[in-house]
Amino acid sequence: MLRAYSLLAYCAVLPVRVYLWWRGRKDPDYRLRWRERMGFQGVPVQQQGGVVLHCASVGEVIAARPLIEQLLAEPRWSPLVLTCTTPTGSRMIRARYGNRVGHLYFPLDLPGATERFLEVVRPRLVLLLERELWPNFLHQAQALGIPVALVNARLSVRSAAGYTRWQGLMAPALATLRLVCAEDAASAGRFKTLGVPAERIHITGNIKSDIRVDPALREKIDAIRLALALRPVLTAGSTHPGEDEALIEAFMEHLKTSPRSLLILVPRHPERFATVADLLVKSGLRFARHSLTQAPTADTQVLLGDTLGELMVWYGVADACFVGGSLIQRGGHNPLEVLCLEKPLMAGPHTANFEFVYAALHNAGGMLPVQDAKAVFEQFHAMLIDRDTALALAARGHAFYQRMAGATARTMALLQTLTLPPAPDPLATPAVVRDGRASVWFDPRCFDDAGTRLFDPAWWGQQGESGSAGAGRGRIHWVADRQRAYVLRHYYRGGLMARLSRDLFLAQPVERTRAMREFSLLAQLRTKGLPVPRACAACHTPYGIWYRADILVERIPDATDVARMLHTQRAVTTEEWRALGHAVRELHDAQVCHADLNCHNLMLDSRGKAWVVDFDKCEVRVGEEWKQENLARLLRSLRKEWRLDPGFRWNADDWRYFLNGYQSGFALNTA
Repeated sequence: MLRAYSLLAYCAVLPVRVYLWWRGRKDPDYRLRWRERMGFQGVPVQQQGGVVLHCASVGEVIAARPLIEQLLAEPRWSPLVLTCTTPTGSRMIRARYGNRVGHLYFPLDLPGATERFLEVVRPRLVLLLERELWPNFLHQAQALGIPVALVNARLSVRSAAGYTRWQGLMAPALATLRLVCAEDAASAGRFKTLGVPAERIHITGNIKSDIRVDPALREKIDAIRLALALRPVLTAGSTHPGEDEALIEAFMEHLKTSPRSLLILVPRHPERFATVADLLVKSGLRFARHSLTQAPTADTQVLLGDTLGELMVWYGVADACFVGGSLIQRGGHNPLEVLCLEKPLMAGPHTANFEFVYAALHNAGGMLPVQDAKAVFEQFHAMLIDRDTALALAARGHAFYQRMAGATARTMALLQTLTLPPAPDPLATPAVVRDGRASVWFDPRCFDDAGTRLFDPAWWGQQGESGSAGAGRGRIHWVADRQRAYVLRHYYRGGLMARLSRDLFLAQPVERTRAMREFSLLAQLRTKGLPVPRACAACHTPYGIWYRADILVERIPDATDVARMLHTQRAVTTEEWRALGHAVRELHDAQVCHADLNCHNLMLDSRGKAWVVDFDKCEVRVGEEWKQENLARLLRSLRKEWRLDPGFRWNADDWRYFLNGYQSGFALNTA
């Protein structure tokens, strides 16, 4: 199912590009940052290794504000990177948080894009807000050992039914979630039904219930309200097509009995601002556009709130508020901003997106349900006549809001229980230098400085110890300095391509080339404490549309590869076979697929510790099915050596000991 989904996702790339270009007619930013959406992000080192919080767009950025502030306040979660998928969300993040957070677009849910994103950002924890569940992203995060939590999680009946239809795809993806902080019991139950383990689901409430009105916002609201004097004001927020037309028509009728009323109309999506302005022009109503700094005068009948991030201002200046998306089958929007500001609340019949909140509000007498746009203004008119009833309605809604408080604290307490991968060692961050055309990455713990000389066997020969082993594609050099010994390897082609080009590879971005990929993978695996050698330096040298590559890794002291040991020295003991099996299992549990798992790439040192080496073309891979083939490849290599050399000290019992270690490795890792 995941492969089929990925194929469909790749087929959808072109339509997505066309769609974004089309949306770019009204907001040109939709046409920008395409490489970022494909996972080709440039991320400063200081923004790597922290927490990623994904907020799809403006509404989610606003809803997550209490959580974001808590994450920024605690060093454990630093650095914090906020992602989104829309230009409006991006502008909100930059305007509200500036340099306090890192910011990127979330990648499209393609295997390559999600892998690139996670490899570059290297988060220790990913937080997804509300219902941002993407199968490839979840599987790639699991493969890399990155815990993912879903916070402020909500799941309507309709959404749950959609996931159920794709159970074979979504159930394995949802099962990777380490924590689900659900808004309400109904959402929690639906996540459980869809396959999230019950012990990982907790009811924490809605984070937006912790939003507080800061003094600057209150001052702005008071100033606008003062300018409006005693005019009756109704704010209709987060409205959609079909609602705007109906509200405008009903408001025109309302003006016949209440000519001094002002309607503040705030469409949900910025690309509709101009469309709603055209509707107002056609209606003949006198209106002002806030984006043009047009302040409402005594003659203004409608104020169009066509700017981002100011919905709370418009709710705050109103005498009553209507929350949109509820007169049509859109499912309604979050009413908590209205309740926070202690305003009378109205909503239509379609509130499935926040069914628990609206049902509880209705039972508490904290809202007025309306069936259509005409009823919105009938109720508004009634509130203007009976102010005491309106104030009591607002007070009950605000009391309900206060009872919901604490969701952020409950969420943070649960996040504290997660076991996160270790923070990257800042000293292990590769240093990068240019030497002529070449790019050299190196571990500053190994060298104070670096250049292409590190990849020249002749230069090492002048420094002291140097030697070589193997021939052709498998040729390596042994070199050393005063600190440690190294293995120097030049990358060669194999197979038929070697006849055309011995060591030239088609050009790619530097970070995707073979040496740099192996260097990065080894650094990642060392961070996890896996039995692999330290990557000390890597080199990429471009030649037009081609490149050559080299890597320098630390030589494992007093270690011998298993093939050489079995051919020329001695048999491997039972405990050593178990140790080898356990080492391979550790890699598999980290979802590392070794591209050339054979007995030459397994090593034992003088203490009997097992190591795995040569990670050229290896990768982190999702799923389980490839692991048995990986083991079969190793078994074939042992049988091949046994056939070639009758004195090869190996038999079938040894393989059983290896598998015993492999299986006990699983038990150890899951205990």
